[in-house]
Amino acid sequence: MNCRNNFQAIWLGIWLSLSFSYFGFSQNSSFEFWPETDIWYRINPSWRLSSFIALTKYHESDQRDLNFSLQADYAWGKPEYTVFRKLMDDIKVQQMKAFLIRGGLMEGWSLGEYAGIYTEDMLFVEIHKRQPLLIFGEILFSQRLRTDLRWVGQDPEFSYRFRYRAMVEKEFADGSFSVIPYVSTELFWDSRYLTISRVRAIGGATVSWGPSFAFEGNITYQYDSHYNTQNLYALNLILHVFFE
Repeated sequence: MNCRNNFQAIWLGIWLSLSFSYFGFSQNSSFEFWPETDIWYRINPSWRLSSFIALTKYHESDQRDLNFSLQADYAWGKPEYTVFRKLMDDIKVQQMKAFLIRGGLMEGWSLGEYAGIYTEDMLFVEIHKRQPLLIFGEILFSQRLRTDLRWVGQDPEFSYRFRYRAMVEKEFADGSFSVIPYVSTELFWDSRYLTISRVRAIGGATVSWGPSFAFEGNITYQYDSHYNTQNLYALNLILHVFFE
């Protein structure tokens, strides 16, 4: 099976999963659409700057939220095995580094007639550990630890979150065309509740063509024990734009 056939099979599975999830909603569930544009600027093999512009569209209402992020990351270190490959958030084949640290800020607010319902200011820092698993055909296993410092609401009170994510991904390449399917799971510990309040699972793929663009799509399931609707299903579509 070549790369394009792999890609078609992956997306068939994604859309089937979305259909079953949509029609299998429980009463305490909601559906959201998350279109996003991510812009990346590589300074050198270790340093990158990036900006994320993300929109949330709620299925049950006309409310829309906008999030804007600015961040920088630095990668270093060699993994146990030397690997040259693309990553799901990169466009260039290069020697993979074992560690990455990223920090930045995020601003969020509601749009239109719902302005003021949601506002958020956030600072965050995260560290990634990446390890190729050659025994499974160059599958990449990565772990991320992240801290969010948050001010949410019209009369914001400070809170913070600790997040842990584990992810596996694998690249299938055919000339200049490549597809990178991935799955991840993430736990959120929230200072407002002093417990793990949210669990998130994601399955998707990134498709790249040429030197500057990639398209990513994924399906997210999220369980939040302290949210109005505990079960969230979301379709996330991302356009990645790369500069160097």
